Amino acid sequence: MRKIEAQTIQSVRDLLWMPEFKGTYFKSSNMQVDQSHRGIHGKLGYERIISVRLHGNEIFALYPADKNFIIMDCNWKTSTTKSRLNVLLACFSSGFSIFQKNHEWYFQGKTWTKAYRWESSQSVQFYLDADNYPLKLAEKLAPSRLEKSTKTSRDGSYFIK
Repeated sequence: MRKIEAQTIQSVRDLLWMPEFKGTYFKSSNMQVDQSHRGIHGKLGYERIISVRLHGNEIFALYPADKNFIIMDCNWKTSTTKSRLNVLLACFSSGFSIFQKNHEWYFQGKTWTKAYRWESSQSVQFYLDADNYPLKLAEKLAPSRLEKSTKTSRDGSYFIK
């Protein structure tokens, strides 16, 4: 996992704990993480969206209330796009990945017997497991800005020195 990917993961995790935040939370080089709101909070039709952008293109849109996210390649089937999508899938889903074979992209679940041809975007159920190895690696590579500023862990169980 690259440092910029770890910073992106940590930023998405921070925003999960900051429902009132609006705007760009993290921006570095070609990556950006922001949060937006549609509608009126507490009213029917309200949506909170955490977005990850690569070169200005939205490749990941997380809908916390619906517990799902959408990943997209924005017609950029590059190794960088695939790497970013796979890191997001590893951290926020349970066993999905994208791989390439003979210049074609495929989408695979770890318990599936067959991979499916990648069709530019995919909706996936959101799943956050604290014992997930990629999440732990992201914590090592890039400290959380939220935990740093509040000097407490996300669950409030200890103080960070």
